[in-house]
Amino acid sequence: MPKILVLTRDVPVMECPWLDRDLKAGETVWQYDGRTYGCVQPSGIAVTMMKAAETPFFEVPRDAIK
Repeated sequence: MPKILVLTRDVPVMECPWLDRDLKAGETVWQYDGRTYGCVQPSGIAVTMMKAAETPFFEVPRDAIK
């Protein structure tokens, strides 16, 4: 079962230009456990907006989640 994560701070597109929009503190995302093929940095974590934790996934900074 995918782990539910909550953003502890805003994550703007200026910080993570691959995002479609700014993410706001308090938003819920789900940890993505599928293959990332090395495209997620050690300081980041792969997440998805869908409960099923399916693709597409994207990266957010580890220090922005709890």
